[in-house]
Amino acid sequence: MAHKYITNISDQINILIQAPIAVAFLDNNLRYVAHSAKWCEDYKLQYTDIKGMYHYDLFPEISQEWKEKHQRVLKGAEESCDEELFIRKDGTEQWLKWSVKPWYNYDNEIAGMIIVSEDITSQVILRKRDQLDYRILLSACTKANIGTWHYNNINSELYWSSATKKLHELPEDYQPDASTAILFYKEGESRNKITQAFINSLTKNESYDLELELITAKGNSIWVRAIGQSDFVDGVCHRQYGTFEDISERKKREHQSKLNSEKFQKLFRNSKVGVAIMDATTLQLLDVNNALVSISKLKNTNLLNSSFEELIDKKDFCIWFDKLQKLLNRKRDHIKQPIKFIGPDGTIMYTQTICNVLEDEYGEPENLVIQIIDVTKEKQATQERKVFVDEIMHKNDRLLNFAYIVSHNLRSHSSNFKGLINFYLENEDSEVRSKIIAMLNDSSDNLNKTIEDLNQVVSIQTTHINFDSISLYSFVQKVLSSISLELLNSDYTVTLDIEDNLKIEAFPAYLESALTNLITNSIKYRNVKKPLTIGISAIQDTNGCTISVTDNGLGIDLTRHREKIFGMYKTFHDHENANGLGLFMTKNQIEAMGGTISVKSEVGVGSTFTIKI
Repeated sequence: MAHKYITNISDQINILIQAPIAVAFLDNNLRYVAHSAKWCEDYKLQYTDIKGMYHYDLFPEISQEWKEKHQRVLKGAEESCDEELFIRKDGTEQWLKWSVKPWYNYDNEIAGMIIVSEDITSQVILRKRDQLDYRILLSACTKANIGTWHYNNINSELYWSSATKKLHELPEDYQPDASTAILFYKEGESRNKITQAFINSLTKNESYDLELELITAKGNSIWVRAIGQSDFVDGVCHRQYGTFEDISERKKREHQSKLNSEKFQKLFRNSKVGVAIMDATTLQLLDVNNALVSISKLKNTNLLNSSFEELIDKKDFCIWFDKLQKLLNRKRDHIKQPIKFIGPDGTIMYTQTICNVLEDEYGEPENLVIQIIDVTKEKQATQERKVFVDEIMHKNDRLLNFAYIVSHNLRSHSSNFKGLINFYLENEDSEVRSKIIAMLNDSSDNLNKTIEDLNQVVSIQTTHINFDSISLYSFVQKVLSSISLELLNSDYTVTLDIEDNLKIEAFPAYLESALTNLITNSIKYRNVKKPLTIGISAIQDTNGCTISVTDNGLGIDLTRHREKIFGMYKTFHDHENANGLGLFMTKNQIEAMGGTISVKSEVGVGSTFTIKI
C-alpha cells in the first residue's frame, strides 16, 4: 500500500514538473526534490537541474518576511498572493503571482512544500503603463482644452466635461441630453455624418474620427474634431465615449493655405522665371515649371529625379547650404545668391536665385521654393566688357608710361641742346666754341639713339603679330646658335631641360628676342670669379607653358630695384654696354603675346627670369 502511495506521489510530481508552469517541490530542509523546466527559465537560473540544492542559496535575496511564510507553510499553513514584487539580487524586478502549500508523505506528515508561481511582470508593466497613459491623456486634454464625453447606454446618461460645455458655449451647470445633443451639429453634411457614425459605433462597434461643423448655443459656427468609440460586453454596447477639439483656427489656416496654393500654382506654372519646389529636408525637387526646364536644358523627369545639390556648382552649394540652415532656423527670411548650374553637357549656366520657405498649416517649414533667373548672357557680356576695359586700361597705362618716357627723355635732350647753344652764343672763344660744337654733335647722336629706341617700343605696340606653333627645344637651340660667339668667349655651361615634343603658340620674333636678351644678360652680368652656368627649362600644363632662364651671375638687389627692374633705361650694374632697354623691351614683347615675366634674384647668387605664355 505504501509502495502504491509513493508511486502515485511520484507520478503526480512527474506530471507537475513537465507542466508549462513554474513549480518546485522542496523538502522540510528547503532543498529541491523536483522542479519544472519553467521554474529555472522564469527565474533565469544558470542551472537546468537544481535537485538537492538549498532554496536560499539560489535566492539569497529572499526577505525575512518570506522566510517566515515558508516556516508557516511547513507547519501546515497555505500562503498565496495575486501580485507581489520580487526584487532580485542584481536589482531587476519581477512581479509574481504565487501560492505555497505543504505536501504530505504516506504517513500524512508534512514532507515539504510546493511552490507554484507565475511571472506576471509584462502584464503589470502594461497595466501600469495604460494607467499612466490614461492619466497623461486626461491631463493633456485638460491643458489642451479638449473636451471629453461619455454615454451610458444602460441608463441613457450623457456626460459632458467642462471643456465640452465651454466649446458649445454652454454654462457649467448645463445638463446634456442624448436626444438633443446631435442638433448642435450643422444641418446637412456634418449632422448626417455624426448621426451615421454614432449608429455604427452603437451597433457595429466602429470607432470614428471626424472633422465637422458645429453651431454653438450662441449661434457661432465652429469646426470640431469629434472622436468616438464604444465598449461592448457580450455583443451589447454598454458605453460610448470620446473627445471634442476645437479646430476652427486650423481649418481657417487650411482654407487660406488652399487659396494661397491656388494663386501660387497659377504664378508657378505661368512664370517666365524658372521655379522649383524642393523638399526642405532632402532637397529633392518635387515640382518644376517649364521655364526651369528650358534654363537647365534637362527633361522634366530628369529634374524631378535630382536633388538641388546634384545640379549646381559644389562651392556654390556649400555657401547656399550654410545660408539654408539659417533660413530654416528663422535667422534670415530668404536666400539671394548667384549660383552656377551645370548643364547635361558640362556647360555652365550663370543664374541669380532667390529661395523662400513654404510652411505647413502649423507654421513649420515644409518645402522650399526657389526662383532661378538665367543671367548667363549678362554674365558673359560683363566678363567681355571687363576683359575689354582691362585691355584698354592696360594699353592706356602703357601709353601713359610711353608718353612719360618720351617727354622725359626728349626734354632732357632739348634742355641740353638749348644750354649748349646759349653757351655757344655767350662765348666768342673759337676753342670753346669748337668744343661746344663737338658736344652738340654728341648730343645729336644721343637724341638719334633715343628716337631709335622709342621707335622700337612703338613698333611693339603697333605691330600685328601672328602666332605660330613652335617646337621649343629646337627653337632654343637656334637661339643659342645665334649667340654662340658670345658664349665661346666665356667659360660657360648651358643645360636644357625641355622635352623634345613640347610645343607652344607664340610670335617667333618676339620670343627669340626675349630669350636672346635674357641669355646675353646672363653672359653680360656674369660673375668673373666663377664659371658661368645657364639653365633653360620649360614645363607645360593646362594653364600654358612656363619657361625659366637661370644663371649664377652677379644677381640684382630686389629690395632696392624690384619696382623698376623692367623700366626703360634702368641699369643695376656698371657695364660698358648696359643701356637699360633690354628688360623693358623683353617685358613689352612678352606682354604683347599675352604672357607675363617675373624675376627672382639674389646678389652674389644669381637670377631666374620666368616667362609664362
